[in-house]
Amino acid sequence: MNFNKHFFILFFLVTVLFYSCDTDMTDNDDDSYDRSLILSNWSNNIITPAYNEFYNSLYSLNQDVNLFVNNPSVDHLVNLSSSWIYSYKIWQHIEMFDIGLAEVINFKGKMNIYPTDVELINNNILSQNYDLNNNNNFDARGFPAIDYLIHGLAETNEEIVQFYINDNSYSNYLSSVVSTMMYNTDLIIDDWLLYSNDFINSTDNTATSSLNKMINDFIYYFEKGLRANKIGIPAGIFSNNPIPTAVEGYYKKDISKELALEALSASRNFFIGKHFTSDITDSSLDSYLNFLDVSSDINLSEIIILQFLEAENQLNQLNDNFVEQITTNNMEMLLTYDAIQQLVVSFKVDMLQALSISVDYVDADGD
Repeated sequence: MNFNKHFFILFFLVTVLFYSCDTDMTDNDDDSYDRSLILSNWSNNIITPAYNEFYNSLYSLNQDVNLFVNNPSVDHLVNLSSSWIYSYKIWQHIEMFDIGLAEVINFKGKMNIYPTDVELINNNILSQNYDLNNNNNFDARGFPAIDYLIHGLAETNEEIVQFYINDNSYSNYLSSVVSTMMYNTDLIIDDWLLYSNDFINSTDNTATSSLNKMINDFIYYFEKGLRANKIGIPAGIFSNNPIPTAVEGYYKKDISKELALEALSASRNFFIGKHFTSDITDSSLDSYLNFLDVSSDINLSEIIILQFLEAENQLNQLNDNFVEQITTNNMEMLLTYDAIQQLVVSFKVDMLQALSISVDYVDADGD
């Protein structure tokens, strides 16, 4: 009699514990948030309009290239530089979207590998025999190559203009760089029109689903493309000494901070789901985390937004010219790296854990 009573009590407790655990697992496996809302917002209101504006910026850049090479002058060079800056800033909003055809053709590698290889560029110009879509030219094309061609050939604008007056090989190379960028961007936009529906409908929590891949791409970009490339590598985080020649926009000199701030803003906008063309915000990682944090005392989304603000404030302390900043007071660069690193931890550890998503790339930095 006592045995049966004890057995019943034990069975009851085990059953309650089982269903309690099962309920928790169900909540984690199916959080009931409509992931398609996030994917739709990203595709329709962020990615597509950003790609379109980027192509428009390249079209304007190409027009200014044509004006300059057909009639080299300081005025045309200054206008060309302004178009380059604008297009480079729009690029900061799409470099993170390494998905679909962009991943297949290594789009970001065709557009923004820096530092650029000056010796290779000059050899290409001298030989007039090059294919800018060939990966042998991976660091002799894109925005950094244009930077050298319109800002780095000489000390003054007048001297740079003289290169183009004396030798149209420079004009040919500059035109080829921009036309190749337009060609590849056109491929990406055409592919996205076909791919976007599949992207939006891929809502599962699997390694190959759109949301999981896009989140991993975003974190990888933030960790490597923004934190490491723009700040960490030039500041010497991964080497024995700082490498000021590795800053983005090296030849323009005063653009590095502006590009970094644009990239940080683009990352924050992506996180909160802000439309590219307006201040409207829709479903994104911010709202997803808020949905999951309803019963939590610690709101991860609020923490991340505060960390964005701290990183922006620290970045704003830097000189417009990162080469000067590294040379005169590299400690401020290191502090900026630390501020951005806090976001990497929140994204890569806390956010992925909350979303039950695994990292899909190998971190070989040792960081």
